[in-house]
Amino acid sequence: MDAVTPIFVLTMGDPAGIGPEIAIKALLQQQAAADYRVAVIGDLSSLLPAADGLGKAAYIRVVTDIRDAMPGVIPLLDMKQISPGGYRVGEASAACGRASYAYIMKSIELAQKGIAAGVITNPINKEALKLAGINYPGHTEIFADATGVKEFSMLFYLRGVGVAHVTTHCSLKQAIDLISPARVLSHIRLLNGAMKRLGVGTPRIAVGGLNPHAGENGMFGDEERCMITPAIELARNEGLHVSGPYPPDTVFMRAFRHEFDGVVSMLHDHGFVALKSLDFEHGVNITIGLPIIRTSVGHGTAFDKAGKGIASPDSLLSAISAARLLHKNRDINR
Repeated sequence: MDAVTPIFVLTMGDPAGIGPEIAIKALLQQQAAADYRVAVIGDLSSLLPAADGLGKAAYIRVVTDIRDAMPGVIPLLDMKQISPGGYRVGEASAACGRASYAYIMKSIELAQKGIAAGVITNPINKEALKLAGINYPGHTEIFADATGVKEFSMLFYLRGVGVAHVTTHCSLKQAIDLISPARVLSHIRLLNGAMKRLGVGTPRIAVGGLNPHAGENGMFGDEERCMITPAIELARNEGLHVSGPYPPDTVFMRAFRHEFDGVVSMLHDHGFVALKSLDFEHGVNITIGLPIIRTSVGHGTAFDKAGKGIASPDSLLSAISAARLLHKNRDINR
């Protein structure tokens, strides 16, 4: 690999989940690419058994520097976090929580140093993190904290449509209290910039409402009038192509009919129920607002499928493609 070819790092995810398996499947499918490389950050003690089960053990190569990654193999930065008998496939454990967190932190370090062009993450298990005493609800918050950003969002990208979530991992009551004009405006800006870097010249952004029928002119709540519409007006004054608020039960359908390029969703389940019901296999999770690129699969650890050789790598392949696109367009004005 020459010095100018970007290399992304892929975290193995929770060793007890499907991360090791789909990492092997995805990277063997994309090894023909000449314009980038991907190295795994994980444990040989977990990746090798998964490769053995797939008959692909010969492709694993341990490296001490990801820049030594070569085409045609799966380069692995062995973190030596976990022993073969230290966990059970398909079960949450403190050992796997600590290991998956270590992979993430190493990936962030390499990206911040400019050694890695970006980070692609396999799924972690929130229960395992908690068992390990690591108090984060998920990847998004870990990356935001580690990179020191305050304005960030979880973006789900599927079939050319991006959905940014104003609130995510909190109770519904807390989510409603968190919605404010400043927070909505921040997410409109973040989504607009992200869609540009995903290849949309002038993103058409729709803003979903919070209440049924987007409040029906105050009949079902006044958050649209007090919190959401003021943010839309401010974004328009900045020259952004934004409209709404639209009823959350129809705005996603309209986006996938090509009326909009992106949607700002007030609640986690407004966006994710719509997206995952449409296509669970190919969605990509992107953390926007970070100084580094981070994309991820759109699914969890799938403990029920772990170790069986039946997990699909499609979402991971989509996450790799999204990371490449974001890197290519990294200099586009946000």
